[in-house]
Amino acid sequence: MRKKIFCLCLLGLIIQPIWCAKAPRDTHNIHIRYRLSGAGGWLNRDDKINGDKDTKGLAMDRPFVVGGTFAVEFMPVEKNIGLRQWNNTSVGVALTVLDLGQQDYLGQIIAPHAYINVPLVRLPHFIFGVRPGIGVGFATKTYANTVPSDLKWKEYKIPSSDPNYKYQQIANVSIGSIANAWITAGIYMDFPIKKGWSFTLSAAWQHLSNGSIMTPNAGYNMFNGEIGLAYFPDEGIDGHRYVEPMTLVPHKLYEGVKKKWDVEIGIAGGCRSVYYKDQKWFGVGSFSIAAHWNPVSIFRLGGSIDVFYDGAYSYTGSEFGKTYIAESKVANCFRVGVSLQPEMVLGRFSLGYHLGIYLYDPVKNMEPYKEAQKGLNRGIFYAYDPMKASTYQDGWFYQKLQLKYLCTQHLYVQLGLKLHIMKAEFIDAGLGVRI
Repeated sequence: MRKKIFCLCLLGLIIQPIWCAKAPRDTHNIHIRYRLSGAGGWLNRDDKINGDKDTKGLAMDRPFVVGGTFAVEFMPVEKNIGLRQWNNTSVGVALTVLDLGQQDYLGQIIAPHAYINVPLVRLPHFIFGVRPGIGVGFATKTYANTVPSDLKWKEYKIPSSDPNYKYQQIANVSIGSIANAWITAGIYMDFPIKKGWSFTLSAAWQHLSNGSIMTPNAGYNMFNGEIGLAYFPDEGIDGHRYVEPMTLVPHKLYEGVKKKWDVEIGIAGGCRSVYYKDQKWFGVGSFSIAAHWNPVSIFRLGGSIDVFYDGAYSYTGSEFGKTYIAESKVANCFRVGVSLQPEMVLGRFSLGYHLGIYLYDPVKNMEPYKEAQKGLNRGIFYAYDPMKASTYQDGWFYQKLQLKYLCTQHLYVQLGLKLHIMKAEFIDAGLGVRI
């Protein structure tokens, strides 16, 4: 599989520059840059991957993640005002293939995704910028194809014969689905050489998770670096002959603002699972009313009232032992909060990282399980450790990654990932109205 992908990438590098060289070169053409790089790094070994102190963990054949990326980047042209406002940002589509170093349990990841290159420093022989991206990550090894068939949906660890451990881990409990969300955020450096060629370096945090749509779902967190070459067949002497000078772009940041304030009403829904053994799915969703201030055309800042629904909290039959729910009732499923909503705007797209605080949260007195059995009476703010499995709880602080696309002047579609620090609660999708 990896040999076939490499051959396709190499063929693209050979054919596409020839095609571009024959294409007419006016200011409205699509100008394409190609990037091929090798990747290496490490997979963050949490207790689901490497075992905890009471569990004999998975033996890693190789401690490092290795692989590569082939990318096609669309450079900004005269009509792309949204890209030029972001210091001549380019949009890329890429295929990343990574080997996680443990063939029996972890396997490989194949991740087609989209990203943007946002230059922060641009010099004749050096470019430095940030590179966020999102896509789909396909995992070749999941819980379903690593656990013994007689223990499927029953266990992922069994009693160990080793006196130093209570249990032995026998399956991948980090990933429960083949298709997952792929999120990446990093920095890059380009060193232009000559005639369109550049030497390129990058470093990124990469995350694979299905947002708890299917458990188990501890997810992967990786820290990888890349080194490679990029080729831009249409590059001119100064590298930017087909876009207007950057000195003129900042003035249009203010000209592009049609309304200083707007109001948004959005609704979204989805589903999630909680415990892999019971194989149950629950409805989830969100409703928000937000007001945004638009100081410039590339950034907006808002505040919102958020209402969340999570059907998992109406269920008392799970053996998961995370939330102590004494009785099933719908009121447990609702949480209400307020959030700060900074958002980057790129043309019709906007990407926000929302930060919120729960004002109404019945779940806060139901977690962690053992403490809740004894009784809790918490206020809005309280001490908690969201990363410790033995005291797992959501806490008072929530976040949401929100991607929106403005279909018309007033109607948009949205895709969101709700988080508590680094732990996903659910993914939802829906519609909204901008007034």
